[in-house]
Amino acid sequence: MLNELHLEVLKEVINIGVGKGAEVLNTMVQSHISLEVPEVKIFGSDEYSRFQEHFSETDYSIITLPFNGELNGFSKLIMSSEHAAKLVDAFIGKHGASIEMDSLRVDILSEIGNIITNAVMGTLSNMLSLELGYIVPSYEMGRKDIIIPKEIIANASAILYAQTHFKIEEFETKGNFAIFFTLKSFEALVTKIQLFLGENFSSESLK
Repeated sequence: MLNELHLEVLKEVINIGVGKGAEVLNTMVQSHISLEVPEVKIFGSDEYSRFQEHFSETDYSIITLPFNGELNGFSKLIMSSEHAAKLVDAFIGKHGASIEMDSLRVDILSEIGNIITNAVMGTLSNMLSLELGYIVPSYEMGRKDIIIPKEIIANASAILYAQTHFKIEEFETKGNFAIFFTLKSFEALVTKIQLFLGENFSSESLK
């Protein structure tokens, strides 16, 4: 199981990842975008209801990036439809608030989600020396019961959850980043973090 030191490593991974994602997003829009991750939590398979308590809105826009390799699971950028619309407006202009969530808006959200999820997962694989493969990301919209993948519900697993604040000059919006691991993959992740900590502490002790 993760201890506080393990969790600090994961916080650092996610912060670096969303920072890289923000850099890419800033090349795509006129407004300056910064991303912050105020909290990171782990939920076990017996805590799904506690995880869902973080989602009180009616409808959500979700971008999912499945991954496999040394770890298996799904990474997701989860936003309420209201906050997703605000984020898209930064890319297509304020008049976008009156435009329906057509294919253009879906494409923009999918690209934003793809950038952020790839940045975080890429940072995770680089820092912890993981071999990961990715499947084409997908977009879906619906109520909060679509947030947790059916495969995760059917099997013992763990959720790494991080709130994400998007600050875009004149307004602020928020989203949620979550990685859903199979239990076996989560155990492998803990082992990788322990190796990472051991290598870094060893390096420090030699200085």
